[in-house]
Amino acid sequence: MFRVLICEESLVALAPSLLSLYNYDIAYSKDEIVDRTYEKDFHLYLFHIECLSALEILRASGDTTPCIFIDEYYSLHNLKKAFRVGDDYILKPIFTDELKVRIHYHYSKIYNCSNNIILYKEFYFHANTKQLFYKKEKIKLSPSELILVELFFSSKNKPLSKDTLFEELQSTSDGSLRVYISKLKKIGLDITYERALNSYTLLS
Repeated sequence: MFRVLICEESLVALAPSLLSLYNYDIAYSKDEIVDRTYEKDFHLYLFHIECLSALEILRASGDTTPCIFIDEYYSLHNLKKAFRVGDDYILKPIFTDELKVRIHYHYSKIYNCSNNIILYKEFYFHANTKQLFYKKEKIKLSPSELILVELFFSSKNKPLSKDTLFEELQSTSDGSLRVYISKLKKIGLDITYERALNSYTLLS
């Protein structure tokens, strides 16, 4: 699931509508940013420009997560710094539709999808509606199984640890996870288990 970390006061109230299609967490300080990134992996950061130093710390640790910086007033100095460390720079007032487009751009890059559709063999997953289709047939899955579909489709050939899957499912039931994986394999997803890595991989 695409996860966004916010550290920008004006975005907190906008988050439920702005990020309704994604998961998001909120940090309220530079220190919280670092703490949150140790706890979870994120696909995009939305930071106030004053959080640039926190991103520099993350970059030094090897974190390459894209970041959109937000500033109150145009500053060439801040613009240069933002693109030196981050990936985008926008000014207030924030136009929600514009920011949604920018967020979706990063989502599309990671999920290799267009028009919110993620492809896998003859399956396609609608990210907006959370529906899976095989050719023209809709596949009925539980909410937890659809979470796994989105995770696997976005990470083809990449091992996903059980801890990552449990975190997204908000469950630590090994038995339930095996049942979900078994259902996905029955419908045609080529998922393998690597005991040494304690992880599952969707093979393309």
